[in-house]
Amino acid sequence: MNALRFIALVTLALISYPIGIVYGFIVRVFRWATYLLMFDVAKMLINLYELGVKMSSVLNATAATWLTAWLIAPGAEIRFGEYYPASAVIGQAHHQGVLSKVGQWVRAQLEALDPGHCERAAKRHGLIFKVRKLPS
Repeated sequence: MNALRFIALVTLALISYPIGIVYGFIVRVFRWATYLLMFDVAKMLINLYELGVKMSSVLNATAATWLTAWLIAPGAEIRFGEYYPASAVIGQAHHQGVLSKVGQWVRAQLEALDPGHCERAAKRHGLIFKVRKLPS
């Protein structure tokens, strides 16, 4: 009976993914059209940024093995797979100096779009910490 429940849940998830993606796309298109009609470009950019963060988190969770193999140097302890945006893990790996050549290239592309993006994401999610000097 538990196996049947498990199969039903997996089937529901497999059906829900494509439907959810299409539904989310349609809702977002209407939302962006409304923002454009209201000339509210700032809200549209914020919405686009939030979409990017969500997509990055899903990518990190679903493609963890591939991302680790391609973006992290062999032998490093950092792994993708947690529910963090991929850019946060890339920022952590850069901070520790364990990005592969491909990882360095990906980071450079993200940094060209938004300077300091990976380090800010890693700090925001607690993957790297600011070191504060204590008064002596």
